[in-house]
Amino acid sequence: MQPAGSDSKKSSPRSAFEDFRRFFLRGLAALLPTLLTIALFFWTYHLVEDHVGRFITEGLMLLCSSISDEPAPGLVDAEIDPIKYGTPIDEWDSDGRRLTIEHKYISFVASGASMSLNEEAREEAQKNHNRALWRIAFAKHKLHLLGFLIAIVLVYFVGFFLASFIGRASWRVAEGLLGRIPVVRAVYPNIKQVTDFLLSEQRIEFSSVVAVEYPRRGVWSLGLTTGRPMKDVQRDVSDELITVFIPSSPTPVTGYVIQVPRKDVIELNLSIDEGLRFTISAGVIKPEATLSKPLSGQEKA
Repeated sequence: MQPAGSDSKKSSPRSAFEDFRRFFLRGLAALLPTLLTIALFFWTYHLVEDHVGRFITEGLMLLCSSISDEPAPGLVDAEIDPIKYGTPIDEWDSDGRRLTIEHKYISFVASGASMSLNEEAREEAQKNHNRALWRIAFAKHKLHLLGFLIAIVLVYFVGFFLASFIGRASWRVAEGLLGRIPVVRAVYPNIKQVTDFLLSEQRIEFSSVVAVEYPRRGVWSLGLTTGRPMKDVQRDVSDELITVFIPSSPTPVTGYVIQVPRKDVIELNLSIDEGLRFTISAGVIKPEATLSKPLSGQEKA
């Protein structure tokens, strides 16, 4: 005879793994939306900064260097800051510190080594010295954020301009010119369709949740009504038609659009959010009020 509790001891490793799996998935489900949201913000920041803000920052540094040869005293420590905030290179000094491009430019002029050069080379070395100091000043005081903020403002004003009649007309002319370029015209329209869908101010409005027999009779699918059908279809059909979007599971951003007689759909007592949750969860999440009772033995017979 086995001692009492031996079965529970054998099953404990499995139950411990199941508990770990259940709690891990629960924690992942709680944290994943927040992490993805943060990742999306970082991706947007780097997209604007790398493709627009960086060039604006470079322009600001050139403007500053043209107004003043060097940053104001106290903004940059020419001994420490170039190594701390500069662009690293594969060289080290006698103290084991990794050198930077900016440090080499600054130290070259500060040490007086540029005096042995001819006048043209000496002027170029001085320009590199001044640009390096301004680059360090921008990096130390996080002034590159100005480029990002200016990029955001520029995007806003582009949208403001395109909202006007002249802006729309100018943009149509520009798009017409892009459509004439052989390689661009094969790519640009497809990208524009995607961005228009994601960023357009005209959002798809769903009016109700319905059940419709799709893709064949006897199979009921959940759908979202979007409005009236196309005129040509309604003209040739005697019954009143409605347009229904059948979302795919678990990604409801894709699916099928069908036009069916209104009498062939069943209006469901669900909100749009409840219908989408039902689709995303593959039917697992459903409101209690919509749960059907299991059939009794007589009903099954």
